[in-house]
Amino acid sequence: MTQLTNDTRALVPVFNEYGEAETLVYQPDGVHRLKGSPIHLLESACLYYGSSIQGRIEAARHVLGPHRKTPVVMDWHADAVFFPTIAKESPDCAWINFQHVTGIKKFGDGTRIQFLTGESIQVPVSDHTVQRQKQRSIELSYAFQKRFHSSTLHHV
Repeated sequence: MTQLTNDTRALVPVFNEYGEAETLVYQPDGVHRLKGSPIHLLESACLYYGSSIQGRIEAARHVLGPHRKTPVVMDWHADAVFFPTIAKESPDCAWINFQHVTGIKKFGDGTRIQFLTGESIQVPVSDHTVQRQKQRSIELSYAFQKRFHSSTLHHV
């Protein structure tokens, strides 16, 4: 299996000819089609880095407040923060690594997301939604990086 990393740009849901969930994983060496939904792959990656996706969502909500479509910090260094394009329970939910996004433009009924590589994907949500999700991911990443890179420990 291709491991999700800081360099993973997006997890886009697709379905095979039997209607089973698969994911297009945008990696530096190309786009890989893997079995399982984006949320399933992200859950596996979170577990690999030491926590369940639910634990990551709870931690993010502690920082950002109780919002829907909560971004997920995949690794403890807060280098890879993925945001969902729609409700995470939806089979059509794509997950985007905010740090690779260079452009967000309205495109037809949805939005085109441009990556540093020059690639782009289309998602069926408004550009405002994607922009807001990216902003919340930046806030979350900054908050966690500040905590992890702080030289002193803070007690709750």
